[in-house]
Amino acid sequence: MLFLIFLLSGWVKGWAQFTYDIVQDKPANGQLKRMVFIKWNDWKPNPGTFLGIPLNPRGYAFWQIVNKAYYKGEDRRPYRLPDGPFIKNYGDLTLQQMADKKIMDTTEKIRNTNLATYLSMTGGNGDIAYNLFFKRKFNEIFDEVNEWLKGMQAESPKALEACMNSEYFKNFVEYVEITKDRIKAIHESFVDKGVRMEGYLEIYQELSQKYNVLSHYLAGQVRLSKFPTQARLKEIKEIPVTTSDKEIVNKILSNFKF
Repeated sequence: MLFLIFLLSGWVKGWAQFTYDIVQDKPANGQLKRMVFIKWNDWKPNPGTFLGIPLNPRGYAFWQIVNKAYYKGEDRRPYRLPDGPFIKNYGDLTLQQMADKKIMDTTEKIRNTNLATYLSMTGGNGDIAYNLFFKRKFNEIFDEVNEWLKGMQAESPKALEACMNSEYFKNFVEYVEITKDRIKAIHESFVDKGVRMEGYLEIYQELSQKYNVLSHYLAGQVRLSKFPTQARLKEIKEIPVTTSDKEIVNKILSNFKF
């Protein structure tokens, strides 16, 4: 029994060491309410009086003497309605956000407009009209001129030599080089898309006309090269004469290269 009583007394003593009491700091809790948005007039300790006699001398001294201006002052809670600083700041922030959104939308529209204008006026890789259409059309004419010269070199060197020595062909070659420089300058320039296309169209029309004239000129040189020279006529001594249209047609059909 003595041993059991000894154990029980030790357990009670050990349990008692871990007990606790709830402590309420009412002044601190009241101040916390005033610092946020819960309540302004929770004054602890109570500074009230009865018949002019302070009910709580400590509270009276604290609020009516030391902190009277704070106690008598206006509601300073940041969330107070309707004119608390949080409400005002939140309203100002909302208005500022609306204004910022309008500014952002306007700025974005200006950016998109300037970007579209920049892309429209940019040459080089940004020149869509040239890359998709005019480059191919210009190269077709230049390639056809080269094909003419290659064909003449293979089949009619005499006509090619005559062309190379003619002033007209030399002027055309110079014109082609100048035209290529003009095309390159327009292609790489920073101008409006409409102005660029007008320049391309003007050059293409001019180049097409000059090429048409050149192609007839080259064809004429090829035909002239097939005519017999004076020395050849003297060797023949006589000019062959056909007696009928039938002979003329047969001769053309037999000599023409289809």
